[in-house]
Amino acid sequence: MASAVESALNQDFPKDEYEIVIINDGSTDRSAEILRGYEKYSNVRIYTQENLKGIVAANNGFKMSKGRYVTLLDSDDYFEPDLLKKLSDILEKNPDLDFVYPSYYEKSVEVEVKIVSPKSIFETLSVGTMFRKESLKSAGFFHLGLDFAEYDLLLRTYEKWKTFHCPETLFTYVRSGGSSTASAEFLRNALSQLKNLYPDKLELIEKIRKY
Repeated sequence: MASAVESALNQDFPKDEYEIVIINDGSTDRSAEILRGYEKYSNVRIYTQENLKGIVAANNGFKMSKGRYVTLLDSDDYFEPDLLKKLSDILEKNPDLDFVYPSYYEKSVEVEVKIVSPKSIFETLSVGTMFRKESLKSAGFFHLGLDFAEYDLLLRTYEKWKTFHCPETLFTYVRSGGSSTASAEFLRNALSQLKNLYPDKLELIEKIRKY
């Protein structure tokens, strides 16, 4: 968690022009104690909620944010120092875009580090994608009760939103063996949910990143 927060704090971006909204989702480890060390920063806001899972935490963070643009960072992952600057510049110069997504580093036990350059929006992650907040709000944010709520959002908005791929590698996704996406059963169930919801978009669902 500390490396994630530090990477958000150490952005090459004016500190008074962005905020960090941290949602402590009912953690029972040392997270609350670690987070207290960041209360001194003026652009950090910390909220604690019951254990309501990641999608609720993400939506709450988006809704609490005050900026025009929002991006998500999980506790295991971290941003490159220029992520905010590079992605916000693209959105500023292209007001018709709803979100922009960069290439990224993937770090795992099996493969030490590899660069992932998404060929489509369905190979992106919720982490590191920068959304225009008004676009997210109009789409109803992430829908609850879905294992792949981020891909559900992309399927819902596929023919409506305009997007752009930034080819620079701007964050690191740390893939642990204990994550839900490491479970074949989880992946089957997550994809099955989407196929049941969008039987007319099976070709798009097949493009979803193969974890």
